[in-house]
Amino acid sequence: MLYSLKNVSKIISTPQEEIRILNSVNFFIEKGEMLAVLGASGSGKSTFLNILAGLDSPSSGEVFFEDKNIHALQEKEKNFLRNKEMGFVFQFHHLLPEFTTAENVAMQAIISGMKKSEALQKAYELLEMVELSHRAKHLVTTLSGGEKQRAAIARAVLLSPKVLLADEPTGNLDFKTGEQIMQVLTNLNKEKRMTLVMVTHNREIANQMQRVVELKSGAFHEQKMY
Repeated sequence: MLYSLKNVSKIISTPQEEIRILNSVNFFIEKGEMLAVLGASGSGKSTFLNILAGLDSPSSGEVFFEDKNIHALQEKEKNFLRNKEMGFVFQFHHLLPEFTTAENVAMQAIISGMKKSEALQKAYELLEMVELSHRAKHLVTTLSGGEKQRAAIARAVLLSPKVLLADEPTGNLDFKTGEQIMQVLTNLNKEKRMTLVMVTHNREIANQMQRVVELKSGAFHEQKMY
């Protein structure tokens, strides 16, 4: 088991009401699986992903990443866990416009202490994998939306994380480009046995994953299981 959630609740209080994002949830994510979390806008999908990443805390309950209770860790330990074991892909790619594609992909590894030459070599290998090697030395400002998202995926997996957490990774893309991104993600799962957790409102995209759950009224409802 990669993730195990035990009696996890997340409550957001507003002046008007209490919103239960998660309601005493018991949930698991297995190593190597591809999980899609469906939900309408405002259902709490992104909050759930942030809880998995240790970026947000549950109101009660425990979240285990392998044998580590994430929210019992010190912030320094959480940061180390995120940098070493988790990769992140967002709806917006957050690439640095003044650098080339390869430099963007290598940046996190260089910041983490890897030699620049080694990080760039790994970046070139991953850009080949996501069919973007021909754009490696181009500034990211010259890339299309789909190319930028592929570069962001390569950046997210350069340090070989155990899990890739993706928040609406096809949300800003047209249908054809979104399909290409999904192919990249599923290839990473197959070739590297990397666990993939993706939140989306798009049922067609979600159904390309092995397992689909819907987050509704604070609970997970299984839609598809392998």
